[in-house]
Amino acid sequence: MKRAKGKQYLFFIFVFIFALAACTSNPVFELYSGKPLRIAVVGVPPKVKEEQVSFIKISFDEMTINKLKDYDAVFVMKENLLKAAESQYADFYMSSIIPVYFISTKSHVPFTEKDIEFEDSWRWSPGNSYAVGVLSSQKNHTLKNWGFDLYNDEKTDANIEELYSRIFKTIEDNKL
Repeated sequence: MKRAKGKQYLFFIFVFIFALAACTSNPVFELYSGKPLRIAVVGVPPKVKEEQVSFIKISFDEMTINKLKDYDAVFVMKENLLKAAESQYADFYMSSIIPVYFISTKSHVPFTEKDIEFEDSWRWSPGNSYAVGVLSSQKNHTLKNWGFDLYNDEKTDANIEELYSRIFKTIEDNKL
C-alpha cells in the first residue's frame, strides 16, 4: 500500500513539474505582416525582424511636417529623449500628421507639454509602458496616444522586437 502511494506521489510531482515547465516556455510572437512602412528615426534604428519596415535616420533639424510627409511615423530613441523633450519640439508633436513614438519612456507628457522637463522619473521601469506614441487629430483637435508594454515587463530582445511589431500594426491601422 505504501508503495502505491509513493508511486502516486511521484506521478503527481512529475505532472506538476511538466505543467510548470509548459507555463514558462517562451511565447510565440506574431510579426507585423502588413504593408511596407517608412519610419524616420531620431537616433539608432531598432533591430527588428520585419523586412518590409525601413528606417531612415533623421536629425532634430529635419523634424518638420514638410520634411516628414513621406514617412509613416517617427521614432525618437532612448538616447535622444532628453533633447526631444525640449519645448521647441512640442508644437511639432502636437501638430504632426504622422504618429511620433518615444522609445523607453512611460509617458508622452514631457514631450507634448512645454513646461514639463524630462527626467529619470519619466524613463521606463517595469510595470509601465516601454514606448508611447502620439498622433494629433487635425479634424477635432484631439491627441491620440498609445502605450506599449513589454511582455511580462521583461526587457529582452524578443520582447522588444514583439513590441515593435505591435507598434507597426498600430501605425498601419492609423494611416490617414
